[in-house]
Amino acid sequence: MYDSPKSQQEPGGCLEVWVLTRAMFGVLFWPVVALVGLIIAVVLAFYLFTVQPALALIPVAAIVVAVYIFARWEQRRFRPPGA
Repeated sequence: MYDSPKSQQEPGGCLEVWVLTRAMFGVLFWPVVALVGLIIAVVLAFYLFTVQPALALIPVAAIVVAVYIFARWEQRRFRPPGA
C-alpha cells in the first residue's frame, strides 16, 4: 500500500484527552453548580417546611434573591441592540 508522508499522523495521546476533558468541565462547571445549589435549596425548603412552615421562607427568599441577581447580571451583560 502507498503511504504518503501526509497520511502518517501521530496517534492521539492522553494529553489531548485531558485537555478536552478539562475544557468540558470548564464549560459545564457553573451550570452544574447552579443546578446542584437549586436542588439543595428546594430540599432544604421542604425539610424546613416540615419542621416549621415559617422557616421555609428562608430558602425561598434565597432562591428569589439569586434569580433577581442573575437577572440583573444578565440584563447588564447582554444589552439589546440600540440601547
